[in-house]
Amino acid sequence: MPAGLKRAGGSWPSQRNSGMDLAHLTYMANQIARNLAIQGESAAADATCQHIQDYWDPRMKAAILAGDHSALEPIARTAVERLASAGRP
Repeated sequence: MPAGLKRAGGSWPSQRNSGMDLAHLTYMANQIARNLAIQGESAAADATCQHIQDYWDPRMKAAILAGDHSALEPIARTAVERLASAGRP
């Protein structure tokens, strides 16, 4: 890291907290789904699925696919299920 620059909150995140923590991924997926919910449930699930496919690191996608989906809100859960059934990541 360049001298003089510091990440808010201290040091750079460890692998455990780098976006692959299931609780954090669940939070992110739910947040994306809530932001897209205005489109209607099916369109929002499609858009959430597409967002995850396009912007999430393959390790993040693999972690959310392999994790417990019980904390996902309905739109996010549908999006993750669509991601899984499409044979992605």
